Amino acid sequence: MFVTKQLIHFRKLNGLTQDDLANKIHVSRQTISHWETGKNYPDIQSLLLLCDVYDISLDDLIHDDVKALKSKSTLKQTRWVLAGSIICIVITYLSLISMKWFPFLFSVMLLSISSTLGVVFLIILITKTNFLQLHTYQEISHYIKTGKIISKRKISKRHNLMLAILGALTGLAIGLLLTLLIGVYWLHWSF
Repeated sequence: MFVTKQLIHFRKLNGLTQDDLANKIHVSRQTISHWETGKNYPDIQSLLLLCDVYDISLDDLIHDDVKALKSKSTLKQTRWVLAGSIICIVITYLSLISMKWFPFLFSVMLLSISSTLGVVFLIILITKTNFLQLHTYQEISHYIKTGKIISKRKISKRHNLMLAILGALTGLAIGLLLTLLIGVYWLHWSF
């Protein structure tokens, strides 16, 4: 993200340390450090406070980031990674079905390779589509268009954890059901 360079540039230009800047905009020094290293992206209120401190416009601070976030190449990469994940899932189940015709060892190798690649693709997908940055981009975009700040929805960590657990359990149930159906009806497993 380009805003990290801008934050460092304007902070040094104004002769401020991270502690000084943190005190001026009422955040911790670690927060400033995370913004400057690109670990986190400032929310719209923080960006507006930074603009006031540096006496610049929001457009001067984040213009390049807005362009980058809008770029279609990022969207295209995400689509390719998603397609790769789906293909790996399909190959995983096809490798289970292939046990009927191919040697067991070959099918197991295909199964392990495709499932490992699928996990790698999903990790890349989760990393590329950082929902926090997407939400921040939506806030910034709305502010640039309307001049008004979107009120933040407070979503608790517990709510996010429950959604993650529910998603994992749903995925596990679907995976087990498909595996069981393929095993019993296609490969004639018996219990």
